[in-house]
Amino acid sequence: MGLNSTTAQSGGWSGLVRLGDAPVTRIRLAGAAMPRPLPRLCIDDVALVAEHWVQFHADGMAGEPFDLASLGPMAVRLNGPGLIWRGGALLDDDAIMPVYVKPVLEKFRDALVAAPCALPVRRDGRTALVFHGWGIQVFGHFLIEMLPKLLLARRFPAVFGDAMPVLDRAMPDWLLRSLDRHFGIGDAGAIWFDSRSEQLDLDRAIILPLVSRAAGYHPAARAWFAEFAARIAVPPSSPIERLFVARGEFSNPAAPNRVLANEAELADIAARAFGFSVVHPETLEFAEQVGRFSQARVVLGQAGSGMHNALFAPEGAAVGVIRFTAPDQSHIAALRGQRIAYFTEGVAETAPGVFRADAGKFRRFVAALCGQP
Repeated sequence: MGLNSTTAQSGGWSGLVRLGDAPVTRIRLAGAAMPRPLPRLCIDDVALVAEHWVQFHADGMAGEPFDLASLGPMAVRLNGPGLIWRGGALLDDDAIMPVYVKPVLEKFRDALVAAPCALPVRRDGRTALVFHGWGIQVFGHFLIEMLPKLLLARRFPAVFGDAMPVLDRAMPDWLLRSLDRHFGIGDAGAIWFDSRSEQLDLDRAIILPLVSRAAGYHPAARAWFAEFAARIAVPPSSPIERLFVARGEFSNPAAPNRVLANEAELADIAARAFGFSVVHPETLEFAEQVGRFSQARVVLGQAGSGMHNALFAPEGAAVGVIRFTAPDQSHIAALRGQRIAYFTEGVAETAPGVFRADAGKFRRFVAALCGQP
């Protein structure tokens, strides 16, 4: 169930809107605006990146202006992987559910929808702030979906100050630590539930909106990430301007596992020939990751969660992505005013989920990314 046609229009407003058969309060928090356009690729050599991706970034993505508005308080049910229901219908509007989630739910409906709906239900009557959603166990989903909602909510304490954030006991320790340290969201002030064993009916839920749509981020978010980085960053003892983001042996069972078989060789080339510092984000606390990326002028690594830390890299930084193109990474570059390049043509899949990059082409790619002849 999406929002009705009036609410779904891009201009947006505050007041009562219809969601299903009942009116719901809608509070506009940021006016309608277009996402910043995709940057052209800073490396357009078709020997290194597929020509259609060069053209894709040149053409941009079609989109419409959108505003940011909270919904509620209202009665909803939470279950499964960040699903929100009202009156027996799933809330799937683009302001609530990322567009890529819908086909996944259709493909794995029994496991992701039917099974959670069979769990016992618990009810809570307190005013609740719902910010979490799809992919609570994946760092990248926290960065691009949950974190922007929290940064938005922090700007309106008069609106959300009395609402209690909802926490899922399926959230990993690193996420709970980050929420406690950087947002003051912990045991005492939260409404807890466990999506693995129950559903939660909330009588007074306030739903925070996604800050991005299919064509990119709301431009207001640009300043939020810079301010957040300035507030929490723990920088390294000496500045690091070039970061190679390595996955190493890291694997998350909650996310696709793709292996770059010769990553160590590529990291060595980047370090020895171009002065990169190799970083394994999962070994660092969140504030330390923010500290490293906030100083970086060049960021290089495999597509994935660790690279989304470019949200904290400065304007003008160059971001090089290995293996395949990632529109969410291009949206980050657009929002933050960064240059971006993709290294796709020197990478081949040698076995299911296993890739190998051509070292010579990689060297050419990094030289171009760093502005070297």
